[in-house]
This record gives sequence, C-alpha cells and structure tokens, in this order.
Amino acid sequence: MKNSTCILILAIIWSISYGQKSDIGLLTQKDRDLFKQIENESNPTIRHELVTELVLLSDDKAPIPQLEEAKYLFELSQKKKDAYSECVSLSLYGQGYRITGDFTKALQYHQKAIELSKQLNDKSLMGFVLNQSAHIYKDREENEKAIAIYKHASYYANLGSNPYFKFYPLMNLGFVYLNANKPDSALYFASISVKMLEDILINTDPENRMIMERSLGVYSFSNLASAYSKMNDKPNADKYYANAASIVAKYKDVKTRYFQFYYYSLAHHYERFNLTDSSLYAAKMAIESVASTPVEYLSSKPAKMLSDYYERKNADSTVKYLKIYLKGNEVMNSTRVTQQLQMMTVEEDQRNEEIKRAEKAWKDKVFFYLLVGVLILVLLISLFIYRSSRQRIKINHELQIQKNEVEKALAELKATQSQLIQSEKMASLGELTAGIAHEIQNPLNFVNNFSDINTELIEELREELENGNLEEVEEFAKSIGENEKKINHHGKRADAIVKGMLQHSRSSSGIKEPTDINTLADEYLRLAYHGLRAKDKSFDATMKTDFDETIGKVNLIPQDIGRVILNLIHNAFYAVNEKKKVSDLEGFKSLQGLSHYEPTVSVSTKRTNDQVELLIKDNGNGIPQNVLEKIFQPFFTTKPSGQGTGLGLSMSYDIIKAHGGELKVETIEGEQTEFTIKLNRF
Repeated sequence: MKNSTCILILAIIWSISYGQKSDIGLLTQKDRDLFKQIENESNPTIRHELVTELVLLSDDKAPIPQLEEAKYLFELSQKKKDAYSECVSLSLYGQGYRITGDFTKALQYHQKAIELSKQLNDKSLMGFVLNQSAHIYKDREENEKAIAIYKHASYYANLGSNPYFKFYPLMNLGFVYLNANKPDSALYFASISVKMLEDILINTDPENRMIMERSLGVYSFSNLASAYSKMNDKPNADKYYANAASIVAKYKDVKTRYFQFYYYSLAHHYERFNLTDSSLYAAKMAIESVASTPVEYLSSKPAKMLSDYYERKNADSTVKYLKIYLKGNEVMNSTRVTQQLQMMTVEEDQRNEEIKRAEKAWKDKVFFYLLVGVLILVLLISLFIYRSSRQRIKINHELQIQKNEVEKALAELKATQSQLIQSEKMASLGELTAGIAHEIQNPLNFVNNFSDINTELIEELREELENGNLEEVEEFAKSIGENEKKINHHGKRADAIVKGMLQHSRSSSGIKEPTDINTLADEYLRLAYHGLRAKDKSFDATMKTDFDETIGKVNLIPQDIGRVILNLIHNAFYAVNEKKKVSDLEGFKSLQGLSHYEPTVSVSTKRTNDQVELLIKDNGNGIPQNVLEKIFQPFFTTKPSGQGTGLGLSMSYDIIKAHGGELKVETIEGEQTEFTIKLNRF
C-alpha cells in the first residue's frame, strides 16, 4: 500500500512537471492486454514468456510507468503465487528507481531480486536481475565493479535459454568498456551484441520490434560506432552512427534516454575529429532529447561539455549549461547517495557475517542433537538385540518344526503332482490308442496284401522258369522286388507309429533333437481324429493343413512337443464337436433338420526368421472372456466333470516355456479359437 501511494504521488508530480510531451513510456493498450494475458494464463511456462515480453516493452519507458508496471506485476505474482514473476517485478522496481536517480532504493530492490533468483535457481533469470543491478554502477561510472557484475550476469544467462537475457549483458559490457577507455574490448562486445540483436529482431513481432529498435537498436549501434571512433576508424564509426541516426529520424518527436546517449556519443565523435560545430549541435540535441522528462538529469554530461566549450567564448551560454550540469550532477553524485550506498554495503557484509555465524551455531546444535540421537538409537538397538537373542532359540526351534512339516507337505505335493501329470499322460495315451490302431491297420493291410501278391507271383515265376520263358521270369522278379519295397515302406510306417506311441507313453529324455515338426503335427492330427472317431462314431470334422516346407528340422524334444500338439488338437476337436451337437439340436428344434455348421480344425506352420510358428485353429464356440486369463492355470477346465483334469493346457504352457518358446491364444467368443506356438529353430 505504501509503495502504491508513493507511485501515485510520483505519477501526479511527473504528469504536472513534464506535461507528457511524448508518448514514450506511457502504459499502452498493448501493455494492459499483456497484463490481462499474464493474469489469465494458467501454464507457468507460457506466463513466464509473457513476463519476458513485458520486460522488453518496459525497457524504453519512463520511470513512473515502469514503477506502475512493477506494482501490477508484483500484485499478480502474489495472486498467482508465482515467484518468477515476483522476481521480475522487484527488478522492474529497481530499474524504475534507478532511472529517477534514486540509486539507494534501486539497489534495495535489485538485491531482493537477486536473492529470489538464487532461490529459484533459474539461470536465465539470475543473468537478467544481475544485469539490471549492474546498471547502477554503470551510471555512477564505477566501471570495474559494473564490468564484473555484467560478466557474472552473462555467465548465468548463457547457462539458460532466454536469448534476450543473453543479449543484455554483452550490450552493456560494450558501453562500460567505452567508459573505461578500453575500445578494443568495447568493440568486441559491441560487435557481438549488434549481431545478436539483428537475429532477435528478425523473430520479433512488428510492434515489439519498433520499441526494441528505437531503444536497444540505437544504443547498440552507438556503442559500436563509439568504439570505432575511439580507435580512430572514422569510416566505420560514421557507418554505424548513420545506422543509429536512421532509427532516430524515424521517431523524431520521441524523447528518450537512448536518443540522449546517441547524441552525446556523437558529440564526442565529432569533437575527436575536430568537427566543432557538429559536436556542439549533437551535445545540444543530447540535452533536448531528455528535456522536461523524468530523466532530465542525464543532460548533465552534455551540459558540462558545452559549458567547457563556451567558457572561452560566451559567458551567458557558459552559465546556462553549467546550471544544467550542476542540476544533473547533484542527482548523480550527491554525497547522501554515496554514503547510503556505502552504508548498505557495510550492512550487507555484516548481515552475511551474522548469517554465517547463525548457520555455524545451527550446525553445531544439529550435530549435538544428532550425536545424542545416535547414542539413544544405539542403546535401543542393543536392548532390542538382547531381547531378541533370548527369543531366538525358541523361535528357531518352532521354525525348525514348521520347516520339517512344510518339507514333508512339499514332498507329498510333488508326489501327487507327478501322479497327476502321469495320469494326464496316460489319459492322452488312452485317447490315442484307438487312433493308433486305425492308423497302424492301414500299413498292415498293405503289408498283408503285397505279401499275398508276392506269393502268387513266386508260383507263377516258377512255372515260367520251368517253361524256360526268361522274359516273363524277369518281369515277375521285377514286380516282386517293387512289392517288397512297398512292404518295407509300410512296415516302417507301422514301426514309426508304434515308436511314436511308445515315445508318448514314456517319460521325456529331456534332450532336444532335430525333428520334422510338419510330420509331427500331421501324425498327431490324424491320430487325435481317429481316436475321437473310435470313441464316438457320429463325430466328424474337416481337417485342413498348410505346412511350410522351408522350415526344415527344428531342435526340440519330440515327446514333449508331441504332447502339446496332441492336447491342443484334441481340445480343438472337442470344441467343434460340442458346437456341432448344439447346432444340430437347435436345427431339430426348429424343424429344419441338421444345421449347416461344418466343424473344421486347421493346422499350419510357417517360418519367421529364426523361429517357427505352429497354429492350431478351430471354428468352435471360442473361449469366454471371463475365463480367458485362467486357461493356463493348473486344474482349471471348462469341460464337464470327469472329462478333463485341467492339467493339459497348464502342462503345455510349461513345456513351451521350457523350450524358450511362447504359447498364445486368440479367440472370438461364439466363432473361433486359435492357439499359436512359437519355437526357436535352433
């Protein structure tokens, strides 16, 4: 409230004293719209970008509007609980008071902004507030201190991402090195800042670009021109003064401290090259550019320049410009301000020492309490260990008894599990028996038939041999040989079927061997089909196969993978058979006879890089979604009681995992189910 009242009084005095001769520094509608955007923006990142834009717009303003902006932004920061905006508002307060010449109050606000930026650990923000604080020492021509702070600001700004905050310290270093009469360093930093500003202006909207051009543009070009001038490079100096002059000409009715700086710098340039009339004119324009404004004190330097010149020429003019100089210099270098600045520095050092002493005392106290706490904790732990040791023997004894009971139960559980697994194997073997009998009958029939044919052919061969008909004998011998090959082939076929049955019935060897997975799948498909046909003569289904012949041999344990294939195919046949029964029953009920549903089981293989996929698909009723996640759990089954143990899919899942493969299922309830086995080929 106190700050707000002071700003209001200053605003009234300022408006009466200076008559608002120029619109420079006034709060525009754009400023008010920007404040509204900041207030309504909920995203902190976007809000901070808007605050940066406010900084750019405030750079060319007179002190009273700057203080008013600082007040508005501070109030918004408290409302939003936004420390970033609060830090910028404190820096704007400092900037406003500095431009009026109240360096004491300016330094107070800048120090608050610096402390808050350190708490936030925002590198770009730290660079900005340090840069703003250094202006005080720049204005008072304490060049070495200003240079040190600007370099510190540049270091932090470069650690951040804000391009404007990176630009400011470099631009100001160019000016301070001019004041320190180090034109080489000034030229270096001024050249960099001019290039950076040109890049920034390209990406700035037109209205903001206009404001930055007539402030930072004029300032940067004047710095660069002055550096060349001090190095006696008049062509380059004239070139960059001309760049600044073209901007000043665009805004000839504007009064601003940046134009004052341009004219004052130009006056020294003309003086350096003995262009006296031009130098005097530029010095007078420097005074005029801030006349009747809150920064009129800046006219002290060009006034002193004119006073020194007219001291030898015109007494009236000497007095006139000497008064202007004394008025400005009183604000800039008053004893009161110097003393207060020194006092604040001493107080700040004392405060830092007190903080260090308080921190040390606090650390000592914390260490003492920590030591006491550790001792208490050690005592408690010792008591706990002592108490625990008395109970440990009793607990260990009880645990040993429980361990023995658990081991006994585990052994019984493993024995039961082995019995259940063996029962499941024998159950699947029983289902295979009828299919194997049917399959083995075919090769045996061929063996018997070809044996009978060979017996007849041998009798005929003897007759022809007695008759001396050697050509017929040769034909008969050839036929007998071909029949023997067929007998041998079908005998081996029967032998393979028997071996397959024996492999399925005995325990797995656990040794992988190269196996033709296409043959394995085809055999178990037919065996499962004939096994079900033997149990239920009404059962029928279409079998489809699509085997990838490029697969070759797959390294696997044939007994184990055979059990998996048999289980999945048997489940597929069961699913389509159940759906067929329901479909036929519904057909009879609707007096339409048998349904048009065709039970189909498909088995296919395909090669994918170093893997092989075996797909078993049926068009049965699918698996309900509410039980889909449970199907691989032991003892879970959807079959009626007595028709399944619930171990088939669980065992299959474990076998495939043991092979380093994957067993997946995809289903559409009421339509189909597809199991996919993925195995590594090698």
